[in-house]
Amino acid sequence: MDHGMNFPGGGNDPFLWLEDIHGEPATAWVDQENRLTDQAFRGAAYEADVATALTILNAQDKIPFVGRVGDHLYNLWQDESHKRGLWRRTTLDSYRTDQPDWDVLIDLDALGAAEARPWAFGGAVLSPDRTRALVRLSPDGSDAAETREFDLGIRRFVEGGFLIPESKGQASWQDADTLLVSAAIGAANITRAGYGRTVRRWRRGDPLETAETIFSVEEQDVAAWFYVQHRPGHQYVSFTRMIDFTRTETFIERRGQARMRLDLPEEISLSIYARRLLVQPKRDWAVDGAIIPAGALAAFDLAQFIDGSRAFDIVFAPTPTRALQQWVETRHGVVLDILDQVRSRVALARPEGGTWVETPMAGLADNAAISIAPLGGEDDPDLGTDIILTTMAFDRPPTLSLWTGAGAPAVLKQAPHRFDAKGIEVRQQHATAQDGTQIPYFLVGRDLGSTTPRPTLLSGYGGFEIAVTPAYPSLAGKLWLERGHLLAVANIRGGGEFGARWHQAARRATKHVSHDDFASVARHLAETGVTTPARLAARGGSNGGLLVGNMLTRYPELFGAIWCEVPLLDMARYTRLLAGQSWIAEYGDPDDLAEWAFIRDFSPYHLVREDRSYPPTLITTNRTDDRVHPGHARKMVARLKQAGAPVRLRETVAGGHSGAVDSATIAATTALGFSFLRHTIAAERTG
Repeated sequence: MDHGMNFPGGGNDPFLWLEDIHGEPATAWVDQENRLTDQAFRGAAYEADVATALTILNAQDKIPFVGRVGDHLYNLWQDESHKRGLWRRTTLDSYRTDQPDWDVLIDLDALGAAEARPWAFGGAVLSPDRTRALVRLSPDGSDAAETREFDLGIRRFVEGGFLIPESKGQASWQDADTLLVSAAIGAANITRAGYGRTVRRWRRGDPLETAETIFSVEEQDVAAWFYVQHRPGHQYVSFTRMIDFTRTETFIERRGQARMRLDLPEEISLSIYARRLLVQPKRDWAVDGAIIPAGALAAFDLAQFIDGSRAFDIVFAPTPTRALQQWVETRHGVVLDILDQVRSRVALARPEGGTWVETPMAGLADNAAISIAPLGGEDDPDLGTDIILTTMAFDRPPTLSLWTGAGAPAVLKQAPHRFDAKGIEVRQQHATAQDGTQIPYFLVGRDLGSTTPRPTLLSGYGGFEIAVTPAYPSLAGKLWLERGHLLAVANIRGGGEFGARWHQAARRATKHVSHDDFASVARHLAETGVTTPARLAARGGSNGGLLVGNMLTRYPELFGAIWCEVPLLDMARYTRLLAGQSWIAEYGDPDDLAEWAFIRDFSPYHLVREDRSYPPTLITTNRTDDRVHPGHARKMVARLKQAGAPVRLRETVAGGHSGAVDSATIAATTALGFSFLRHTIAAERTG
């Protein structure tokens, strides 16, 4: 019995009323469900886990991660005394010391108390002369934010300065008295996905509503974005028409020249640091009789490209196991962050004798995840010299290192262990998918050779070409691995672990492939004796929430519990809820009946049946999430309860989509999840 939920659009949806985010009937229902969840999972063990998690999250010896602009390194610091954080800065020389001298710019907790609003820091953009900043302040961590002009010298917001009301979008400086703004304010400036549709040039003293529109996109597009580069000798403004999450059109306006569209494929990543145009196509690109393979990185001379030349060099060539994740152009060459069998490799690529040669960066960890980012250099006409690297692994906490162009990177900061990693092993295993493809996954824990099945938590994502790489599980390590249980992390199709083709194998009509891959990993864990279905849980959030929602409804026999976080679940209405319109390229359009025919097959809300048994399920969401609507979680819980399934809901009211607005929220949500696992797959067995 389907209760009439066979059709897109929600016309026959009996739980449509739960989409009213702040409506009294809906919130009263949520409050009651929250009480039931608390009664089920909160207790002495839960409270102890919250305290343990808070100790880790608020530790004074954690790494203060930084970004450099001009002479300063900027950081947002949160701890027990500064729950929303301190926005502060220091110098590189001071940062190298054990106790850097921090200059506090904004105390977010004090600001929130003074204005009676729980502000969260949403980032800042500094003016070209570094005297002012555009500071984004988000209410409770939502994507929409208010933007205010801040004076860095006197550490105050500028009275009568630039002020952009709460909205999704971006703003940046064209000069000291002129901003470029893409803000979802006013019907003419909002796409259906809820982002800015126009870019406006706003001059100081003028009302924002009178600002000149200088670029616009279609209402059905995702957004109009832009980037302002102030690098001496290489100044330009680029404009991006974001058609969907995979397709873009890019326009460039160099100083003294007319704006022009770059003749590029729609599915690409690109960068322009100075003289080179670096392009990574997502599909094979035919250029003047040659082919730039999907996932390769090609270098063009920007000026010559604009003049019509299509001469290029291949900086990086992918292989079936090697994929380029990111790159940074420096004075020394292009630094490449490569995944090889889901392990990070960092190399410096430089032109030598008419070809580009990769030189591995020395002194880096093996079997780890390494991310790279430029550290300053935006004012240097010849490009910057410094790269900051963040390295971590399942059994090793993060290390922050600085590379200046020669030799091995120098360690700047290293976090201490947050759990006892003695005896922890990491193995990369492979499951065979339904079509024979080998799907890698990591297995983490002690005594992996044991023949005794143990509670295992399997997580994954499988979407938007996002690679899931080894990460240090500080909380899961303490609350799960230390207790002798296991973690498994699946690298399923739909992600970016092996480049664009890995992603394209699980999009739209083939989206179900990522879910089938995950089920193959679950089977492999049971077949190899690592665990049993009764002792295996699936965990995923956002697109990963859709993933584990499909485990619940399509493969319930493979799992003993489902932990589903901030999920998409109603794929008939996802395009009508908040930012959902922007994800059609990934999932398809449910209002197109031909596409709804395949979407329905991976829409968990529509797959619940009353004649089927389901494992215990915990679904979490956030009332302030303005990206994935909390109605997905609410309605799924109601539907499962109607079908007699064992399900609990936890809806918080702060934190936005990430739920990371403060340590207390993270600790409480995480501890609840592990309490749920203790009551299900990790419950003590007797008899």
